[in-house]
Amino acid sequence: MKSSSNNYNVYSSRRRNAEKRRNFVIACLAVCMCCVIADTVFITLLVSNKGGSSSETTAPSTSASIVVVETDEEGNPITSASESGITVDPNTSETTAAPEQKKQTVDAETRAANLATLQKNVSDYLTKQNGRYSMYYINLKNGETIGVNEGTPMVAASSIKLAYNTFLYEKVADGKLTLDEKMAYNATKYPQGDFEGGTGTIQNSADGTEYTLKEVSHLSITASDNCATNMLLRRLGGIDEINNSFMKPISAVVDYRTQVSYTNYRGESSTGKNRTSSIDLAKYAEHLYNDLKASPEAYQPLIDDLCSTEYNWGVPGGVPGNLKVAHKVGFNDSYGAYNDLGIVFGTEDYVLAVMTESGDGSAAKGIIGEVSKMVYEYIESNYA
Repeated sequence: MKSSSNNYNVYSSRRRNAEKRRNFVIACLAVCMCCVIADTVFITLLVSNKGGSSSETTAPSTSASIVVVETDEEGNPITSASESGITVDPNTSETTAAPEQKKQTVDAETRAANLATLQKNVSDYLTKQNGRYSMYYINLKNGETIGVNEGTPMVAASSIKLAYNTFLYEKVADGKLTLDEKMAYNATKYPQGDFEGGTGTIQNSADGTEYTLKEVSHLSITASDNCATNMLLRRLGGIDEINNSFMKPISAVVDYRTQVSYTNYRGESSTGKNRTSSIDLAKYAEHLYNDLKASPEAYQPLIDDLCSTEYNWGVPGGVPGNLKVAHKVGFNDSYGAYNDLGIVFGTEDYVLAVMTESGDGSAAKGIIGEVSKMVYEYIESNYA
């Protein structure tokens, strides 16, 4: 029997259906594999981008300052890290702090009482000593002052050299002079020349020996060289020019170049020029301190000289040895005068001028040191 084309072959139909199912399964598997691959690539890219955004997550390459804008319980301002010494190390992200600065622990009323006690103690102490005494204290942080006989005329001696040299450094800072400028020593006796006996080494130099202004100033301060000081006076236009242009505008309770009369430590009448007072000296030191704060680079060399003089008695004798004291002593045995003028850099920077006339240099040195100690201990008592 012949088959017809319209007849249905069950085996051929099953085979075709099986092939269709197989092809469908293969197609589905292929689509699934593509989806898995696509998901894997997407997740990888997402993780990579999240972990590698360096612009948002890396530490800064320079140190950062921590700024604190608040006050403590006493009302003292808490300053920025640049002043307090607090910085952040970019490599470790840890803070490194300088030793903590002291904070005042007494209130204003207690401090005022402490200051009044200091005034009385210093006055009582000096009154008990033989001779004439004068002192003046200026706090360079808060402006408080005390004085004992602060306007009394006293022999200035070499403490006045701080004012001379400050005037020189102001001329240099203004561009009117340079410390490299040279000048020749004139061996003729002062005031016609530069020669003057006493302290210093230039007096042993040959006439015409050249020195820079820096050398002259350095010797005037560190060795209290009289010839160096006279050279300095000559270059600055003379002592009256310094007095009129620099010293008097700052303070002239006792005009340095006007004759004054007073009773000296022997009870005798004394008249003369080149007298000053402890308040005048203190004001000259305060002026130098303000110059230093305004222009540290210009005035630091002078401060360094004042901190390294050959004379360690006086104001430095009353404070711990680790404190910097920029000071200028002065002594004249003919008048029984021993003085010291200092800027103390401590918990609170301050100026102290102590002037004495007693005829006993050894005792005077100890007395100045004791007054210095009283002032230092007063400052520290407010931070106990």
